[in-house]
Amino acid sequence: MRFIKWHLGIIGIALFGIAARSEAFEIKLKQEKIAEVAEYGKKYKGKEIFSSPVVKSACFGKYPDGEGGLIMSKYVKTAIISAMMAINDKILTKDDIKKIEESTSFDVVVTVPGEYAEAPEDVQIMLKQGANNILPLKTDFGMKRKDTLRTLVATFQYEKVNPKASTAIIVRTRKVQKKYSIDFSDVK
Repeated sequence: MRFIKWHLGIIGIALFGIAARSEAFEIKLKQEKIAEVAEYGKKYKGKEIFSSPVVKSACFGKYPDGEGGLIMSKYVKTAIISAMMAINDKILTKDDIKKIEESTSFDVVVTVPGEYAEAPEDVQIMLKQGANNILPLKTDFGMKRKDTLRTLVATFQYEKVNPKASTAIIVRTRKVQKKYSIDFSDVK
């Protein structure tokens, strides 16, 4: 009997944990939701999307105008891609939607002074949740900017992150380390 109660307790905790994780950014977006977000993105053509409530809540630091960054969940990524495509009167293709739907990772975009980032290896981007340091799967340069800042994109797996935990994004270069506190529950 104790054995059954113990297993039911474990199953209950597991189910509660899954439910708790789903309240933060959306890991699974269905095609209908992707279409809805794409329409949202079209309303804010180009860089206007960064002042929209959805994308603005995913920004940290002084991003997009200065040092800081952006949490690119599936939802936010879809909205931004849609807004950028809307400039040229284009829409998401079925392949774009399929890639978004099947993705098991999200990106953290950060900006650092260009002089500190001659190569992606010059910058370390890490998520810190309590004693847990989460390293990205990969880090690459992002889009070129017209100012002196450099954009880097770090890719993290959804399964490695607890969206309910207090989180800091640590951006370390050879000369500077910045720490940004974020709340995943603010990010769709």
